[in-house]
Amino acid sequence: MAEATRPVAGQTILIQGTGGVSLFALQFAAAFGLRAIVTSSSDEKLERARKLGAWQGINYRTQPAWDEAARELTNGLGVNHVLEMVGGDNARRSLNALAADGRLSIIGLLGAMELSFPIMPFMRNRITVQGLSVGHRRAFERMNQAIEALAIKPVIDKVFGFDEVPQALQHLEKGPFGKIVITTT
Repeated sequence: MAEATRPVAGQTILIQGTGGVSLFALQFAAAFGLRAIVTSSSDEKLERARKLGAWQGINYRTQPAWDEAARELTNGLGVNHVLEMVGGDNARRSLNALAADGRLSIIGLLGAMELSFPIMPFMRNRITVQGLSVGHRRAFERMNQAIEALAIKPVIDKVFGFDEVPQALQHLEKGPFGKIVITTT
């Protein structure tokens, strides 16, 4: 995240979900002084995200127009950065949540393998769209230095034994808060 975007303290970032990647991004955002808005379908998970440093949370089940809710939280300006985890029509809401000169970083496509949004707001607001995948070695080394210096730890939702793989997969389908771990001992 930092390698590609050069975050500025006080900017607003919208992080979709409370999975392992999202919570990792949240911890970095908090460390960089960003105002993180987290979306989830669970108020309990949003409360846990606040304890990890989220500035605000939006329950997208009770507030389906989460893009408008994000704009309200930013006094109508929109967020500076969205971490898009879903794809498909969700990208339309992500685009609407962005401020002028905002950045849409596509990190995952849990919902669809295509993005769908109107071109005029994209052009008018000078939105940057960026796909994120495996980075280069220097970025990996810098990230690991930051993880060590900032004492960032992965959020582990639950640990399963190797004989509990089916239960682990069922838990994963429910949407864990962070990562699940399967031990081999």
